[in-house]
Amino acid sequence: MRAVLCMILLAACGPKVDPKGPVDEDLGGQASPQGSAAPIETAVRAEAPPGKGERSGTILRAKLLTVLDSGPGVFLSQLDVTPKKDGGRFIGWQLVQIVDHAGSLHDVDVVPGDVLLAVNGKPIARPEQLQTIWDSLRTANTITAQLWRGNAKFELQFAIDPPVTPALTTKP
Repeated sequence: MRAVLCMILLAACGPKVDPKGPVDEDLGGQASPQGSAAPIETAVRAEAPPGKGERSGTILRAKLLTVLDSGPGVFLSQLDVTPKKDGGRFIGWQLVQIVDHAGSLHDVDVVPGDVLLAVNGKPIARPEQLQTIWDSLRTANTITAQLWRGNAKFELQFAIDPPVTPALTTKP
């Protein structure tokens, strides 16, 4: 279930807030190309000290697929997030609270105030970016989330077991 936590955290950016609201306003009403986002600040951040939860581990693929099959809405129902901005520029999704304290995020090192910047190196600013990441997790071998906690940074990294192996190509 731990692996599901990390995956869910990644999806946290498709929140209980109206994703068309602040995000579209930030873009001046124009959609950005998929995968693009405002550059994250270049200031060097120290590594955030570990909290009470886990930052790494293994997620069973069968449990991950169960979460993916239920859809992002079910996962996101256990979170309350808000857009984090810097001078009107979207940075990431800030965790306001974990609504379901018995859910999969209970054992993961996330606390209110943490900001999710990217999952598997991809930003999650827009609903279609969330869906692309969500779909990609079916064949991913790891889930990595980049986050900020205050003025520090940290990463959650969970291996997915069993890994997906590339199909062998045969020549005709």
